[in-house]
Amino acid sequence: MTGWTPETDELGALLAGTAERARARFHRRNGRLGASSTVHAVRLQRWVGGVEVPAPACHVGSGTWDFTTFHPTGDGVTCRRCRRSGAVGATELVSRSPRQLSFDDAEDALF
Repeated sequence: MTGWTPETDELGALLAGTAERARARFHRRNGRLGASSTVHAVRLQRWVGGVEVPAPACHVGSGTWDFTTFHPTGDGVTCRRCRRSGAVGATELVSRSPRQLSFDDAEDALF
């Protein structure tokens, strides 16, 4: 299928429109998967037909192709994998004091 793009057929147009609405919902927002309390940074990922939809930046699996289980939130990123990867979310994280240790970061270890 050379020359195919999402806009060249009805299904492609439907997928592109659906993906565009999803991207608009996540504009300057972070996300939660299902009922989880973990907040992820958001990055665009390829979906069906090659269109891009919002997904967790850490690439954690959701066990489904249904990207609508990923919900936008204004809360700060709490996912350790997102934070460690440098994928800062759309909302600001509370910055640590330079003297405050974190038990999650190996570089803060005192040994």
